[in-house]
Amino acid sequence: MSGFVVVGVDGSPESLAALDWAAEEAAGRGLGLRVVLAWPSVVTPLSVLEAVDVARRQAEVTLREAELRVRERWPELTVTAVQVPHDPVRALVEEAGAETLVLGSRGLGAVAGFLVGSVSRRVLAKVECPVVLVREGRAQEEAGEVVVGVDPYQGAAEVLGHAFAVAERRGLPLRAVYAWTLPVAYQYAGIAASVDVSGEMQTFAEVELARVVQPWRAEHPGVTVVEEVLNARPAKVLAERAAAGAGLVVIGRRVRRSPLGAHLGSVAHAVLHHVPCPVAVVPYERTPDEKQEAGDE
Repeated sequence: MSGFVVVGVDGSPESLAALDWAAEEAAGRGLGLRVVLAWPSVVTPLSVLEAVDVARRQAEVTLREAELRVRERWPELTVTAVQVPHDPVRALVEEAGAETLVLGSRGLGAVAGFLVGSVSRRVLAKVECPVVLVREGRAQEEAGEVVVGVDPYQGAAEVLGHAFAVAERRGLPLRAVYAWTLPVAYQYAGIAASVDVSGEMQTFAEVELARVVQPWRAEHPGVTVVEEVLNARPAKVLAERAAAGAGLVVIGRRVRRSPLGAHLGSVAHAVLHHVPCPVAVVPYERTPDEKQEAGDE
């Protein structure tokens, strides 16, 4: 659904944090908010039918309470609240035409298992809109900065575009981080000892980061930007910057069409498990030049 921010809820503290973050995002962007609670239809023995009905009614209460929470805090916001009779992954994937999809990072509530880590990972693997994961208690801690992990050669435009837009909209400074490591081969055959490989690579990396950041600086002149280039593992650096008080971490995820193999890269996987603040995962497709460099057809 275009023109909406979609948020999945289940009544857990994590999903309520996601609800608040999504409402703030929708209000800031002039979009509507669609609140979704998934309730899968299952074959139920008659002996437990009454208990299931009670749980279903509680789910309806949870949804109404979530809608009321938003209307009280953001009265100008257009809100739609729906209960979807599908399993959570299917329900959320079907909502992925949204401008942004917001999830609690670990929710356990009236709908058992909703928004647990495995569900979030499966949703991330299937959708092609930005997904924000929010932990309890961190939704509104936005005194810090937007930290964006940048690979100048893959998805830089999509990831930086999203990060700059959020930073400008929320009045936050932005830190663009490019963490690089030397290829293993450089550690052998005396290559690193014969020339200042690390120094040369650091200089080159700084130039490359500046190259991809500059167009977004020009488009968003009101955003205060710090460019940071480090010889370190990306996930470690992003986790450290987040722990220092970031309001949001933005990372990329390459869209993979094949049903086989991993659909969430190692950096994204590590960041989602170790970063305490909200994380925005922005999908991107490789350009023809990037595919050629990687040896893809």
